[in-house]
Amino acid sequence: MQCSHDVTATVGAAPQIFATAFNFFAASQCFSYPDFKDDVVENDLMFDFIVVGGGSAGSVVANRLSEVKHWKILLLEAGPAPPIESSIPNLDVTLMESNYDWNYHTEHIARSECGGSKRKIPWPRGKMLGGCSSMNGMVYIRGRPDDFQKWVDAGNPSWNWRNVSKYFRKAESLQSKRLLNDPLSNEIYGSHGPLIIDNYNSTYRKYTNCVLNAFDEMGLHRVHDINTVGYVRGKGYAGIYTATVSRGRRQSTFESYLKPVRGRENLKIITNALVNRILINDSLVAYGVEVEVNGKILTYLASKEVIVSTGTINTPKLLMLSGIGPQKHLRSKGILCRRDLPVGQNLQDHNMIPIIIYGDEPGIQDEAEKRFEEIKYLIDGSGYLGQVSFSDITAFFSRYDNVSMPEFQSHFVLLYKNSTQNSNRRFMSFSQSVKQSIIEFNSEKAMYIFTVHLLHPYSKGSIYLNTSHPNYDPIIDTNYFGDARDLKATIDGIHMLTKIVNTQYFRSINAFVHKINLPECDEFEFQSDQYWKCYANSMLLTLYHPVGTAKMGPNPSDSVVDNYLKVHGVQGLRVIDASVMPTLTSGNTNGPTIMIGEMGADMIKADYNKEISC
Repeated sequence: MQCSHDVTATVGAAPQIFATAFNFFAASQCFSYPDFKDDVVENDLMFDFIVVGGGSAGSVVANRLSEVKHWKILLLEAGPAPPIESSIPNLDVTLMESNYDWNYHTEHIARSECGGSKRKIPWPRGKMLGGCSSMNGMVYIRGRPDDFQKWVDAGNPSWNWRNVSKYFRKAESLQSKRLLNDPLSNEIYGSHGPLIIDNYNSTYRKYTNCVLNAFDEMGLHRVHDINTVGYVRGKGYAGIYTATVSRGRRQSTFESYLKPVRGRENLKIITNALVNRILINDSLVAYGVEVEVNGKILTYLASKEVIVSTGTINTPKLLMLSGIGPQKHLRSKGILCRRDLPVGQNLQDHNMIPIIIYGDEPGIQDEAEKRFEEIKYLIDGSGYLGQVSFSDITAFFSRYDNVSMPEFQSHFVLLYKNSTQNSNRRFMSFSQSVKQSIIEFNSEKAMYIFTVHLLHPYSKGSIYLNTSHPNYDPIIDTNYFGDARDLKATIDGIHMLTKIVNTQYFRSINAFVHKINLPECDEFEFQSDQYWKCYANSMLLTLYHPVGTAKMGPNPSDSVVDNYLKVHGVQGLRVIDASVMPTLTSGNTNGPTIMIGEMGADMIKADYNKEISC
């Protein structure tokens, strides 16, 4: 059959038929997304365990605890179930600033003596089942052995590399064809866990290979897999990372840990349930929670433990609202201090400095090909929709040779010529003039956006209460570059990364580092130390990896929970989420957060071992 493209007239029936058929095909093939139905739970009902927060760690904990059939588990999540966009990797940024995002912003950043404009940075956090795993970049990186040795050295002996590796493997189900053929990957990754680990079907592998070759030329050795790197040679390494993805669909902890066990009778889940405070008696025993559901204040009781898994921002907020935190601060908000602990302190994050490089290739993306990829995605999960909005390669590097814990990480985003119409969310915290300057040459050239992330900052920030009312956002004081060593290191990292324009591939496409219109930095020579110092403060963003605000450690004077994640001095209360990390890991933090959920659940089971065996 020969198709003609000259049909111009229609009464509307044919387009409607094809549109209806397409929509039916889309729904039947992969997007039957049934509405999530909450359990009906009466007021004052008693459970064995109440898990507050159904995010990256909380979903894991709820799944694992409900494996014990005679335990009754209640999971309370402040947001709803994730929308259909959560399942489609390339739509990750569309969830930012939506109802599925807590929409947090930091306090104003940038100090006048450092140069740079003062502004607030958006800190997206998932407000839905699966939490940030339902909207993040899906990068699955475990971290380095020495990351966890630092936790051990800080007084947390259970968190050594051997133990955490066991719990990474418990979570994982490796399904990457590329890695399943590799004996080392098969040895390191788990194969029977609920969390599918795979690779994307990259739609621009030609260009990611060019970038990886450029990194290799710079001395950042190309590796087969990021998580299986042993000894680090030279300045660093780069490669394709694994992701929490399966056949082009996101594998959040909602998808992998909650949906498969939704039929368990001993696991009750309530969404849109904001916990106002943890109930703690005069003997410092946590015995339940007060929660707002559909405008009603309800109470639920826990006979064994309340487990807080609300994340690095909301966990300290909830603890402080419940009277656990710095005594002076709580008194200033009219809250009775039940336990004086450094809650909200020790905030750490991987910040992000975007570096814009322009080049002659690739050209304009073919729109017909793009539409075809969308159809392919509906059929088999391939095409651009099946990968996140940035590339699937990353680099780790240091200023010094053979460093066991890299100093920097870099991600990479490729934007074809004339393709920045959908990039506003990526640059949403910048002024309109800066956003326009970033995309200034994109109508004629392709954009290579590289990022510089300082992996182990010295600077530490804090989370504070705004008021004693649970509906008010907390104060997020990031203190980025509060320690001068961090800014110095970042400048060095930028100098190292921008040398990529001198490599063979980037020379071949006439690549250059773009000078963004930042009037506050005009007095400095372009690409000088002083310029990058000003630039770093003006262009500073987050990589969405906050940790540490309920720090794990043996001493209540500088930590909130102990080695077993129990809150110091309060019985029946644990924290199991990224807030317990004493220090940041070398890389993206969602994988380690899921691992914490796995180990934390086993720690609880171990405490009640006799009861389980009966």
